[in-house]
Amino acid sequence: MEDNPPIARTAVILAAGMGTRLRSIAGETPKGCLVFQGQPLIERSLEALARWGVDRVVVVRGWQPQAFADLLEGRFQVEYAENPDYAVTGSMHSLFVAGELLKEDFLLLESDLLYEDRALERLQHSPQRDSILISGPTGAGDEVYVYGSGERIQRISKEILDGPPLLGELVGISRISIPLYRDMCTHYQVNVPFPSNYHYEDCLSDLSGGMAIGFEKVEDLAWTEIDDPGHYRHALENVYPRLLEKNARHRPQKERRQKGRHQKERR
Repeated sequence: MEDNPPIARTAVILAAGMGTRLRSIAGETPKGCLVFQGQPLIERSLEALARWGVDRVVVVRGWQPQAFADLLEGRFQVEYAENPDYAVTGSMHSLFVAGELLKEDFLLLESDLLYEDRALERLQHSPQRDSILISGPTGAGDEVYVYGSGERIQRISKEILDGPPLLGELVGISRISIPLYRDMCTHYQVNVPFPSNYHYEDCLSDLSGGMAIGFEKVEDLAWTEIDDPGHYRHALENVYPRLLEKNARHRPQKERRQKGRHQKERR
């Protein structure tokens, strides 16, 4: 029996989007900088990534890039890649422009996610170098569905499809090997016109017929994207209470021991 691949030490956070549907809540702030329950979403992700072994993070910026520097400078060590064409391209272009900074397998995250620690735990312990995270039904709206069979995905789509079995919903966190990343970039360069609203999940879907891209499913994962006011309400009312309860049980043992020791010292 082969050992699992090493955990990913690098992460890429896609944060170039304009967040037009969230303006009534976030104003002129990128979605990743949105403060939710006292903490910006991207800060939550950076802390979670550190808990699960990531020590290098690349943030791809586009709209309002200075907002991330203002928020994170002096508090988190991050590197930046820039997508100057953010207004006319999709997330695959953001991933593409980070190429010079990526030399090893990485975790790929969207910046507008709220999620529990099991998301990263499952991918970091996955036996597959290429694996996308999926969940059971969320009812959050704007779902992206993943189809496949066995241990491989076959399609990713916002449509309900006949044909391959429905596996679950795309969470927006994946584990990507460097060979897969290079294939994604080649496919994007050769087959997708520029500019195009083409996303990384479109690329994974296009490539899945010819290569093995696996998945990890956490049926009851507490998570949501926060892309519009409806998602924001769903996060407050449904996801965040579940997330707190689940994180209390699933965070790394070392952190739980430290938290318990600090509580005893306060008493």
